[in-house]
Amino acid sequence: MDVEQMALMIPIIAVVLGVAVAIIAIVTSHREKQKRAELRHRERIAAIEKGMEIPPDAEPDTVTRKGGSLRSGLMGLFVGTVLYLALRQVADDDVALFGLIPAAVGLANLISYFVESRRNGNGGAR
Repeated sequence: MDVEQMALMIPIIAVVLGVAVAIIAIVTSHREKQKRAELRHRERIAAIEKGMEIPPDAEPDTVTRKGGSLRSGLMGLFVGTVLYLALRQVADDDVALFGLIPAAVGLANLISYFVESRRNGNGGAR
C-alpha cells in the first residue's frame, strides 16, 4: 500500500469508526433506558400486588438532566471561544469564525437552561 492510498484510508477509517462509536453509544443508552423502565415496571407491579400505594411516576429525563443544559452550555461556550482565539492566532480570521459554531451552540443551551428554569419558577437557580 503506497502513501497516497494510506492518506486516503485514514479519513475514511476515522469517519467509519466515529459513526460506529456513535451507533454503539446510542444502542447502549437505549438498552439501559429500557432496562430501567422494565425494573420500574416490575417494582410498580410488585407494589400493586402487595397493596401498597404507588408513588407518581417521575419523568426520567428531568431527573437525570437537571443541570445538563447549563453544563453543556458553558462547555460549548468556552470551547468555542478558546477555539476561535486559537484559530485566530494560527490561521486566518475567516477560518477562526468556525470556532464560533460551538460557542453559538453553547449559548443556545444556556438560553434554553434559563428559559426552562424561569418557566419552572425557580428563576435561574437549580
